Amino acid sequence: MTDALNDILIECCKLRGCYPLMHRTLHEFDWFCSSTIWGCGPSVEHEIERGKGGYDHIQALKERRRIENGIRDRFEALKFAYDGQDLIRLAEAFLTHCREEYADEVDV
Repeated sequence: MTDALNDILIECCKLRGCYPLMHRTLHEFDWFCSSTIWGCGPSVEHEIERGKGGYDHIQALKERRRIENGIRDRFEALKFAYDGQDLIRLAEAFLTHCREEYADEVDV
């Protein structure tokens, strides 16, 4: 991991309130990258269409779809340039996401 990437992810980890447990932040970063690139996956769409699991379950899936597609729509400008900075751009977008989601919850 580069120093810049590491520094960004450490700041995200602190914002999320789980520092020094970096693995939790790495899992969320993975989810964020997938959402940025693809949005909500077909498995979630399929589960919503099936309608099984009760009202609360379906509502949670719809909220997940809204969030993941919102991330994709917001950060779609990060289309890959294949210039070696793609991961840093994704990490910077993730930092923006973490600041918006967690800044009010944790003293950094």
